[in-house]
Amino acid sequence: SCWNKILICCRPFSIVLGILLTLLSLAFMASVSVTLVDKYVYSNYTLGYVLTTVHYKYSPINYLLTYAQLVFPLDYIIVLLIVFYIASCTVNGIRRIGIWFFWIKMFEVVPKRTMPQGLLLLSALFSYAMVALNQLMLVAMPTYSTYGSQHYMVPDNGTMVTKPCDNHAPAGECQLTQLASIITRFTIHANLYGALVTYLLSAFVAAYVIGFVVAAVRRKRSILEKAAGNRDAEDDPLLNL
Repeated sequence: SCWNKILICCRPFSIVLGILLTLLSLAFMASVSVTLVDKYVYSNYTLGYVLTTVHYKYSPINYLLTYAQLVFPLDYIIVLLIVFYIASCTVNGIRRIGIWFFWIKMFEVVPKRTMPQGLLLLSALFSYAMVALNQLMLVAMPTYSTYGSQHYMVPDNGTMVTKPCDNHAPAGECQLTQLASIITRFTIHANLYGALVTYLLSAFVAAYVIGFVVAAVRRKRSILEKAAGNRDAEDDPLLNL
């Protein structure tokens, strides 16, 4: 069909896009890993692993956004693309594995064939994922999520130089964002929450690494295997309740 011909023509572009998104995923997870190491080294459980200063400044996403804000509105565009990409990955992941209750598969997520109960649970899972994204963004880009696009002026050889806000800014020059203020205050008063989030993010990074390696070495399923899997899903009595 005409649509298949268009897809074939766009195949090189899809390969390039896939490589770019893979690099984005690796950069994002590297940023999360750098911040987690910073938390483990310079904070502790009693503080809820709250960082007063970002010591490791080699976080790719945090570094990119901190200097992208110098060109308005480049930083907003990058954040929007990251959030949209993570949201798309969340929905696509749920669609691929379905909705499970521990070891019991409850619903398949199939276009135009998903049961209403499955759509309701899908919406709930997506909402929870977006709430967790707030905490994830604060870890992946700590400086930018804490101060946003604020700047301050410092003297340099008789001239005033504009710098992005960070932990080294003079007192009163930069204000915390609402996201950083709410999460930091809550974590300080409930250190168990901060420790739990840190441990869960560590498990998330470990799961990502394992999943990335498995996806890289796993043999691609053939068309016949995919068709057989779809028939099994249709015959599953739990999905036809």
